Amino acid sequence: MYNIKTLRGTIFCPPIKYTKEFVASLGDLGEGYMPVLVRDSGALPVLPIWQISSPDEKELILFNGEKIDVVQIVEAKIDDEAIRTFSERCKDIFSRIMGITGYPCTRIALAPSVIITEKGVNSAPLYNRVFAIREFQHTNVDSSNLSQVYRVNKVIGANNILVNHVVNFHAESELVTVSNINQIRERYMGDFDINTMVNPEYKFSVDDVKVFFDMASTSFAEFYNLYLGE
Repeated sequence: MYNIKTLRGTIFCPPIKYTKEFVASLGDLGEGYMPVLVRDSGALPVLPIWQISSPDEKELILFNGEKIDVVQIVEAKIDDEAIRTFSERCKDIFSRIMGITGYPCTRIALAPSVIITEKGVNSAPLYNRVFAIREFQHTNVDSSNLSQVYRVNKVIGANNILVNHVVNFHAESELVTVSNINQIRERYMGDFDINTMVNPEYKFSVDDVKVFFDMASTSFAEFYNLYLGE
């Protein structure tokens, strides 16, 4: 069985400082959502870092310099509907931000992380399967170590954009309680990241961001199933 651990959507744009007026202009993000200021740039040559979080901190909107993330922390069975719903949430939040600031964004990403908990899955067969895969959407693998990268041309708005499809499989430790005894065990993760290439000529509008998240949520299902489909 494969469960979602986190979902992340990202845009890159000029830094946005925290102000009460800006937060208020975003409108109703959800009941009890609160801003937290981590670092204010002030007059110093550093970038502002702040966030808006849901009361249970299961959803975070992170303003980290030129990078804005929408992150949801979940543990549920992965399916197409979960990815589509999250993509709609990203479209809503990023559209509000870009509409208020007027900033275009220069890079966009959709990045789900998946917990691989299927009984019997272990590193050797999983990695062997990964390294046997050499093609995705008619493009050959661009790099391969513990991860694989494919670069695929996609039409976003009026432009032909090179989009990275990245997957990284790795093990991580987790603390579990068995018969009231804390134990550390390993679990296997698959981090997927669909993102536009770094290119100074890329400038994305609100409509482009919406197209990207529609495209990425659909493309993710095909990319995910390449590795972990039945």
